[in-house]
Formats: sequence, structure tokens, C-alpha cells
Amino acid sequence: MHVLTRRSPLLLAVLVALLPACGHKGDPLPPRRRTPPAPGGFRLAQRGDAIELVSRAPAASVDGVAYDAVALEFLYGTGEVDLERAGTHLLVRSPAGEQVVKTLPLPAPGTLLRAAVRAVAAGERSPRSLTKALVVQAPLEAPLELVASVVEDGVTLAWRGVRPKEVPPPPVPTRPGFPGSPPGTRTPGTADSQTPPKPATAGAEATAPPAALADAATAKGEKTAAIPAARRNGFFVYRRSGDVAFGGPLAAAPLELRHFRDTAAPLGARVCYVVRAVASSEPLIESGPSNEACVVMRDITPPAAPAGIAVLPRTGGLELIWSASAEQDLAGYRLFRAAAGGEARQLAELEPATTSYLDEGAQRGVRYSYTIVAFDRAGNQSAPSEAVDAGLP
Repeated sequence: MHVLTRRSPLLLAVLVALLPACGHKGDPLPPRRRTPPAPGGFRLAQRGDAIELVSRAPAASVDGVAYDAVALEFLYGTGEVDLERAGTHLLVRSPAGEQVVKTLPLPAPGTLLRAAVRAVAAGERSPRSLTKALVVQAPLEAPLELVASVVEDGVTLAWRGVRPKEVPPPPVPTRPGFPGSPPGTRTPGTADSQTPPKPATAGAEATAPPAALADAATAKGEKTAAIPAARRNGFFVYRRSGDVAFGGPLAAAPLELRHFRDTAAPLGARVCYVVRAVASSEPLIESGPSNEACVVMRDITPPAAPAGIAVLPRTGGLELIWSASAEQDLAGYRLFRAAAGGEARQLAELEPATTSYLDEGAQRGVRYSYTIVAFDRAGNQSAPSEAVDAGLP
């Protein structure tokens, strides 16, 4: 028989209080946001006789919710027009994560063109990108007679064409809130002014422009190295492999000279190149493409010549010994023999793991000259080794 004590009601109350908590997993998590992030890689460019708007559609929301489809809203206008209120809004649908390229007719030379982009997905809009600007130029002359040749360490390119004059960056707008406006000026509600200027701090000399630093150092009697300006005009080389579209320029800055060596072309692929003349790299203002030059990127680099050759008399003939080649794509060796005063003839072709050979056809009293070449899987053959003379006594 169970006997209740004075502690029993208290224990019973605790158990009753705990019962509703059984299996409780806490408050449910809030739903993940479907708001798209700002598009990446936005570029405003003049290429040939057209304007290009380029950006990449986001693949997922700010909380990682994957999109099936998304749209990019390009905003553009001429002069200092308010893009939100008076600019052109162009909506372009795109697969999630894909790059979008939209071309526009080229405005008259001298026109100040400004553009920005945002993403639209799941009924929501992303923040707007920073606004880009360029001053339209007359179409540049495209390079001519591009020639591509395969060499041992890649592909060499050469072309003809006029190197265009440098186009300076767009002028600083006079209205507040646009790119290049004086610090502290803002236009509420525009992406141009989303990032406030940084306040001045102690030790500002360390963050001053290079020219200001040089002036300060000169005043103190210090020697400073000249800081070269980034090159803005010249030529850009573009490459594609197979049926893939052309990628970005192969050099970080426009080239001054009319030739280039591509040492990163994929081996075994058919690669094609074009060259464009560049008047400005940021914003990008360049010509139309040159003629397209294509080559098959094959291995034409021969192996190193075999080394460590020795010829020793043995019972039954003369034995050739050599050091193993370190070539990764070695396919084998070819041995050559010439009798005194005679023409060298191939004696044998051997597997790549072989490092010795017995010449059973050597005759006593005859002096022979032996050489060895290595060849790779692409068929390239090395220079001959140093000749070694020997004969059977």
C-alpha cells in the first residue's frame, strides 16, 4: 500500500508541469528569405559599334534558396538623368546563375551614358548595383591580319593595326549623388549614394593619393619611386576553345605591342583568337574584333637528348647503356649506328623503360659510332645524344 507523505504533492506537481514539455522541439525557424542579392560582374562597355550591358544573374536568394529562373533589370540613360525616374528600364529573363549580355545601339559620340542593374526574382527586387558611366566614342578601327602559330611553349600571335589614343575616365558629374561626386553629397534613394564617404582619421598621410604622398616626401627630402599609371589603351587578346564563347582578355592590361605569346592554351584543343583595339580598359571602350585565327594546340616540344651513353664489349656483341629519360610523355628510344666513315642507320626502337641494348651484329675489328634519340607520344624526337665510338677487340 502506497503511503503519501508531505513531499508527494510537490513531486506530483513537478511531474505534471513537465508532461507538456515531452517532445517539444522549440520555436519553429522563420522561413528563408527569397530576396535576390545584387547581380555580380556588372559591366558597361562600348565594343565596336554597340553598347554592351553585362551582368550575371544570381543563382540563389540571400538565404540560399535556389532559383529556377530570374530576371535582370538594366537601368540606363544619357547625361545625369535619374535612372529610377527617367531612365530606361530593360527587363531580361535568364536562367539562374547565367551571364547575361544585352547590346544596345551606339549613341552619338560624346554622349555620357550611365547604367546600373538589379535582379528580380520571386516577386522581389535586389539592391541596385553601383552605377557605371562612359563617354561614347566614335567606333575604333579593328586590328587586321591576325596570325596564330604553334610554338614549343604555346601559341604566338601577331597582327597589324592602329593603337588608339587613350580615352580618359568619364567627367565628374555636377549633380550630387552620382559617381565621382564630391564626398558628402547624396541623392536619397539612389544606389549611387549607398556607401557614405569614410571620415578622415589620424595618420591620413598613409591613405593619401600617391601624388600627395610623393609631394610630402619631397618636402621632407625623401626619395620616392615613381608609381606608374595603369595602362588604359592598346590591344586586348581573347581566346576560345572548341565551341565555347570567348572569355575575358588574356592580359590584365592592354598590350602596347602587336604580338603576344599564349603559354596557357589547353593542349590538344582547337583554340581560336581575336584581337581588339582598346581606348580605355575601365570603362571598357574597344573596337570590333579582328579576323579570327585558329590553331590546334599540339605538343611540338621534343624530349631532351639521352645522356650518360656508354658502350661496353660483351660476349656476343657490344652493349649500349644510357641514363633513363625523365620526360613524362616519353614513348621510347631509337638507336643509331654508323660504321667508320659510313652513314648512320637505325639499329633498334626500344620501349621507354629500356636503358640498355646488346648489339649482336657488331663485327670484330670494325669501329662503330653510336647515338641515341628519345621520342614522345606526340611523335617529337629529341636531338641525338653525343656519339660514342667503340668496337670489339
